[in-house]
Amino acid sequence: MKYILLSTLFIMAIGLNAMDVGGTISQDITWDLRNSPYRVVSFLYIAPGVTLTIEPGVQVQIIGASIGVDWYDFFWHGTINNPIEPIAKMIVVHGKIVARGTQANPIIFDTWQSDQLFRWGGIHFTENAPKSEFEYCHINRSFLGMIDYTYPYSSGALCVMNGRIYVKYCTFETNANAIALGNLQEDTVIYGCKFTSYNLNGFHFSSYFILAGSLLEEAPKITIARCEFSGTATDISGGSGHREVIFNKYINFNHADAKKEPSRYVGSYNMYGNESYNSQTRFFSYSYSETDTVYCRRNYIYKPNLGTGYASMGAGGGGEHHISDNYGYGHVKIDYDDHPHVDIHNNIFETTGYNAWAIELWGGTHTVFNLPRIYNNLFRHTYPSGATWAGYMNCNAVSPIFFNNTIINYSSIRAGSHSSPEYLNNVIDGFNNYGTASFIDGHPPIFMSNCLEIPPTALYDGGGNIVTNPQYADSLAGDFSLIQGSPCIDAGAYRPDLPAFDIRYHKRIAPGYVSGPRAVDMGAYEYNSVYIGGISGYVFDSQSLEPVDCAKIVILGKLPEFSDTLGCFPYPSGAGTWTVQVSRWDYEDLIIPNVVVVEGEDTILNIPLQRSDVATDDESTPPVSSSLSLSNFPNPFNPSTTLAFDLPTDSPVNLSIYNLRGQLVREFAFDNLSKGYHKLLWDGKDKNRNSVASGIYFYRMVHNGKATTKKMCLMK
Repeated sequence: MKYILLSTLFIMAIGLNAMDVGGTISQDITWDLRNSPYRVVSFLYIAPGVTLTIEPGVQVQIIGASIGVDWYDFFWHGTINNPIEPIAKMIVVHGKIVARGTQANPIIFDTWQSDQLFRWGGIHFTENAPKSEFEYCHINRSFLGMIDYTYPYSSGALCVMNGRIYVKYCTFETNANAIALGNLQEDTVIYGCKFTSYNLNGFHFSSYFILAGSLLEEAPKITIARCEFSGTATDISGGSGHREVIFNKYINFNHADAKKEPSRYVGSYNMYGNESYNSQTRFFSYSYSETDTVYCRRNYIYKPNLGTGYASMGAGGGGEHHISDNYGYGHVKIDYDDHPHVDIHNNIFETTGYNAWAIELWGGTHTVFNLPRIYNNLFRHTYPSGATWAGYMNCNAVSPIFFNNTIINYSSIRAGSHSSPEYLNNVIDGFNNYGTASFIDGHPPIFMSNCLEIPPTALYDGGGNIVTNPQYADSLAGDFSLIQGSPCIDAGAYRPDLPAFDIRYHKRIAPGYVSGPRAVDMGAYEYNSVYIGGISGYVFDSQSLEPVDCAKIVILGKLPEFSDTLGCFPYPSGAGTWTVQVSRWDYEDLIIPNVVVVEGEDTILNIPLQRSDVATDDESTPPVSSSLSLSNFPNPFNPSTTLAFDLPTDSPVNLSIYNLRGQLVREFAFDNLSKGYHKLLWDGKDKNRNSVASGIYFYRMVHNGKATTKKMCLMK
């Protein structure tokens, strides 16, 4: 055995394949692959002003203690004069760690022991530590630790007491808490990470995936983007700060308490573009401020399993809330409680099974000026053959206004005790038993100017209702828009607060005089109307020309949109002249004035962003990889683009081009193409040889039963 002593850092080389470390690192040092793995056998301290750099592929193995024996093995004991170090070791950072692995060669932090009950104390960053960097790291099996005999315990695989951290493309598996951000001093981004947890022999991992908060009056923003969550832990919890949770995935995420309230009365919570699969997830907006506008938008929930509770979307706290443009399927619902104003609009919820609630609304302080508004939604329920009940629209102690929704196959509409909910201009199809409706304290739901399957009784009838078949375009294919001759056309009552768009962002048509009688179509869909007009386009890095995802596109006074993995975005702004602001955390803000939008069309924007001069800038997201290497160039293009792909084997190939509405524009079919690289030119024309309009197009390639789809942008 060979010992080497360097300052207060001691390194013990044991055998040929491991290097033991502990004590204090008092000068800059690099851990390289040649000496990996590095085994932390005693508490490791990184002194102020010192940087520990860890190269790709290095393994850091920390001595752990068994949580199955005595969890006090993670705490200092003895006396102040004679403290005894915990059995479980940890890393305490006063300086800085730069741990940048690669996708092929990640840096791994884990316990040395193979027994799953053994855990280590985590990495703790003190209050004055500068920003550390973690990229392509796997950080596994931490529990908690005490920094020294007198210090409070540290929780989190990464416990950052000032919130200064750069975390990208890291994997956190089975940690008591994955990331704990203390007193946030600046905006923080957690990007492209994967969080997993599970119960182990009665021990629950994790408690939290991300725990964050701030003591500042102006709370910083926490952006959590492109992450994946699975297992049994709580998503994001506690503390304060403005959270923007965008484009994350939740897979088999089954913790019943998926939402925790912030512990301080500041901050807001927005969720956009997240996806949930077979998970008991709650996507929501939250704010303590009465002046905030917050949103839960363009999220996707798929939960066919009825056995593990609901997945839901909702809102809480003060301010103005928008739950919009979401899709839910299965055991899903929209719920909220205790806040003054919410608009629930342009959602599609397809609920399934027995005892399913599409809407469940609970108390809160409401007046006639801020009653919840629910409009332009499609609520559709399916349940087992022969069942006579299953779906509910429930309002308990809240009295919302339902207008211009299409509501199908719900057996009961329940009201609350505040006042009578109003149902106006809805298509309510399949509801055939008013006797199952219930209400409290004499406040039944009132139906006015709806299309119903059976006539309402006097108790429910507010006048103007029609009892007839609404005549959908193609209900078997899920198209519940109206066809020519539908009795719902121009049969609804006009409301002054009626939005200018329907569920598809087509124009609401209100014929008649402004000061006289006016009418609109019943239901969520307006017949024979055009798209209100909007903006779409492509956001890309000005130097690399690669697409930039998660860019925030904002028009003052309207809800924001974000670019997807291919840099594309939709923005149904309506006709007008707009000033557009585009931003992302690692790029310079861009202002685009005088963007003219005309009704019925999209104005296409080609948006180059310039990277800001920050050492830990995020890199542009590379194009989505594919075994077929499918791509097009240039993109955006005018008037033509080259579609290129690389085949792994000889095979037939079908390449199709679709517009945003899913309509086939052009198709190329090959009976047999040889293995290797191929390209073809699309001239921007449809199958009838007509030039297509500017806009976003999808190109889809099918090869050996596998399909790959990409986006491209035609700009004229």
